[in-house]
Amino acid sequence: MTRNFLPGSKKRIAVAMSGGVDSSVAAYLMAKAGHEIVGLTAWTLNGPGKCCNDALVNAGRVCEMLGVPYDTVDLRAEFSHFVMDYYNNSYEAGLTPNPCVECNRYVKWEMLVRYAVEELGVDYVATGHYAILEPAAHGVNVFRSVDEHKDQTYMMARVYPKDLAKTLFPLGEMTKPEVVALARELDLPTAYSKESQDICFVLNGQHNYMDLTLGKRKGNFVDTDTGKVLGEHDGYYRFTLGQRKGIGVAAGRPIYVTKIDPHTNTVYLGDAHHLESTTFKVLAPNWLLPELEAPGAFPLDCMVKIRYNSPPVMGRVELLDEASLSLKVTLFEPQSAITPGQIAAFYDGEFRQLLGGGYIERYLSHEAFSETKRDNLPDLYCQVAPATA
Repeated sequence: MTRNFLPGSKKRIAVAMSGGVDSSVAAYLMAKAGHEIVGLTAWTLNGPGKCCNDALVNAGRVCEMLGVPYDTVDLRAEFSHFVMDYYNNSYEAGLTPNPCVECNRYVKWEMLVRYAVEELGVDYVATGHYAILEPAAHGVNVFRSVDEHKDQTYMMARVYPKDLAKTLFPLGEMTKPEVVALARELDLPTAYSKESQDICFVLNGQHNYMDLTLGKRKGNFVDTDTGKVLGEHDGYYRFTLGQRKGIGVAAGRPIYVTKIDPHTNTVYLGDAHHLESTTFKVLAPNWLLPELEAPGAFPLDCMVKIRYNSPPVMGRVELLDEASLSLKVTLFEPQSAITPGQIAAFYDGEFRQLLGGGYIERYLSHEAFSETKRDNLPDLYCQVAPATA
């Protein structure tokens, strides 16, 4: 059985603290183990989001209780660029993005790890994520958590291997109930904090957020088979592939979003069988094992997750284009709503080790981050408006 790596000798460790129970317990465990700890929170939002109002205060209270120093780093501009711009631009292009994956890659790991190592002089950055790390010749291997329900490896599919090599997961061999019980036993300030599943910068509902960001755009619902107009909508970006609820079209049968055309502002509707497929492309793959970066590694049979909350299925990964490293994935059984813009995460055949991941079919590349973006941070207060009907 894989054992989660934690350093035996005393190290200087920054604990990435979100103001929640998981990172609070991670900080306690690292301090208890005798390491030199500093709490660290990234300031990511410019407005009334929970990260601004609660995280810094709660994380600071935990550090005060543990008797360890606490630091913050202003990553609002980076978050705006790598996460919010990506999110908005993806929806405008008719894609369904996964902002948490991008935030992990560029903000929670690359930017935060760089600051912790270069400015705080730490050996590692510990987080409250549920995953297991094992040292390897190339750095580390990433394995799924013992908690099947909380495993977060899918969200790490695009994290740079160099940043994972500087990471520790103190909760890797714990379950969420064990973490909560320990936090309450210790009476940590965050022991009873609630977990949010919402996107942190979408404060007033997805439809309201996108209406304010892109503006309402009247378009048609069209029947996939017949081409008949079935009704009107207020913007293609309100919908995602496979969606059934909230369509508002009476068809006398269950109907689903089968295709989105951002150029004509058309949302196509059809039956469940229209969504079934086995083959798709993956672009810009990120591999956590160096041997998978070589063309000779393919074809590769492995487990594939097409979204965070979907079970994995076995499939074959082939190299389509060596120059762009695009991939062809053929699943061994059909899956519904393989959605452009989402992440395909690859695991070994036993669904234990994370191998990497890439964008399904289409993605928007990030332009180089510019420091001038700090002068134009989005104001989230503009979202706090009366909900529209």
